[in-house]
Amino acid sequence: MAKGKQQNYSESFKWKVDQEVLAGKFTKEEAKRHYGIGSNCAILYWMRKYSGNKNYREAVRINEDFSFMGKKLPEQMQSARIKELEEQLLREKQRADLWQAIVEIAEDELGVNLKKKYGARPSIKSKNKEQQ
Repeated sequence: MAKGKQQNYSESFKWKVDQEVLAGKFTKEEAKRHYGIGSNCAILYWMRKYSGNKNYREAVRINEDFSFMGKKLPEQMQSARIKELEEQLLREKQRADLWQAIVEIAEDELGVNLKKKYGARPSIKSKNKEQQ
């Protein structure tokens, strides 16, 4: 390849090279020589762009399923983030329900109102305890 001439590579080729480097099959320099890639930083750029792995130096398994290639990576990342947040929201709702049940059971068994009311002032007993 002539020096200074930009070469265009297919998305699947870039992904394949990226995954081979991340899996440890080649170093970036070895992959560059093996595939005849002219750019000094193309593979590093591809690793950042396609891996979806913030720590792109960590090895990952090669994914032979290229069906995701039709989607843009940011959409994939957004979808994964939405799923993660939905799961977190579900856990927090379950936690809130559990605490609500605990408070209701404690109120029934102890006969004491445990729910705080907005703007409530401490009782005289509480004020006296704080001053002691």
